Formats: sequence, C-alpha cells, structure tokens
Amino acid sequence: MGRLWLIEGLPGSGKSTFAEKLCAMIQGAFYSEVDAAHPVDVHDVYWVNERPSHGTILEEIEGGWLVRYEEGEERIGTDVYELPFPLHTRIMCERWRRYVKRFEQEEGDVVFECALLQNPFTIGMVAQDVSLEAIDAYVQAIASILKPIEPTVVYLELNDVARIFPIIYDERPIAWQHGFVEYYTTGVYALKRNLADVSGTVTVLEERQRHELDLLDWLPLRHIRIQNDERSSFEELTKLIEEESSRSCKP
Repeated sequence: MGRLWLIEGLPGSGKSTFAEKLCAMIQGAFYSEVDAAHPVDVHDVYWVNERPSHGTILEEIEGGWLVRYEEGEERIGTDVYELPFPLHTRIMCERWRRYVKRFEQEEGDVVFECALLQNPFTIGMVAQDVSLEAIDAYVQAIASILKPIEPTVVYLELNDVARIFPIIYDERPIAWQHGFVEYYTTGVYALKRNLADVSGTVTVLEERQRHELDLLDWLPLRHIRIQNDERSSFEELTKLIEEESSRSCKP
C-alpha cells in the first residue's frame, strides 16, 4: 500500500506548489481541490434526492445521488458544499470510507490538498458558522476513517497572516480577489461579527488557522507543521524526509 499525503494550510500558503513538488519527488498522483477526478472531494457536484434524468451520476449516497452537470445543463439539487452541515458531513465521511477501502489495494503514493481541514472549516465555520464542536467532530470522524492507512498530514503554517495575505491578494487576478473576499465576508461567520473587506478576510483567516492547528494536535494522525512565510516549505520537508530515512537505516 502506498502513502496518502494530505497538504493543508491557508489559501496562499503554498499548498499547490508544495503538493506538485512532493508529487514529482515521490512519483505519486496529485489531486487538486478542484480536480474533477478527485476520489473524495466534490467540487461543482450536486446532491439530488431523486434520481436525476440528466447529468452524470457519480454515485448513490445517503439516500440520494451525486451528480455533475455539463455546461448548459439545468442544475437541479444542491451543491454539496452548500448542504446543511450534518448532511454534508455524512456524505463526505461515506466518500472517505469508500476511498480508504480502495486505497488499501493501491501501491502508489497519492497527494491531496485541502481535503482534511480546509473544507470542513470553510463550509462549517466560514459559510455556516456551526459550532466548533461540530466541526471538530467531523474532522475527528474523518481522521478515524483514515487511521488504518496511516496518512501523513503536512500543514503549511503562516505566522504573519496579516502581512502575507495582502501580498498574495495583490498577486492574484481581480476575479480571484473579488470572489475570495466575497466568500469570506458574506458567510455567516463574518456577517455575525461585522467583518468586511480584506481586513475582515484576514481576521477570518487568522481564526481559521488557529482553530485548524489546535485541532491538528489532537488528531490520531502523523502530521508535520512547517512555517512557510518565506516559501521554504519544500526544502524543510526534504530535510525531514532525509532525517527520517537516515534514522530508519540505523541498526
């Protein structure tokens, strides 16, 4: 069986670049958060509680069907990321269970980004402002499902979000800038706390990272935290892997 790598961190922390370099080094398969072929994540996928007459059915799950529509097709159902949190968590936990059974038969390494922490916190905290206890329980459930295959979580941490995020923001296209800030400041979490604009987005990101790191320390999974304000994360991981290999080779 190969190893599953879960790359986590805030937007702009270098996850995608890091994941691509790691994938090349280990000669594994990389699935980004928006990859239509992702074995677990469900970007632009809808849940329908009656069998649909059009669209591509991905699987039957939780008394309904996951469906992806082609451009121009009528979209019925609800985006999985916009479902009520309890139903969303049940669907995703079942996706993880099914994937772990398949992964146990695989030989190669696989790299995911954002699948363990980012999605639960953006949907549960940012968009819906459910209790932290509910988010923690969801992530703990995923971790329990994953424990038999012993994944490695790499968290790219930003020590100074208030300094780094505006730099990242300025580097991105205008459409990304508007869409990102809108998502983070029109969700229930920001609205309840009167957080707006880039400064409000930074506050939400800081809170999100704090909660993610607090939870990470409680998960029964091997994890590596790498401070990445200066974009040296891959060099740091390479050192850790080399040190680990050296220790394992000693009699």
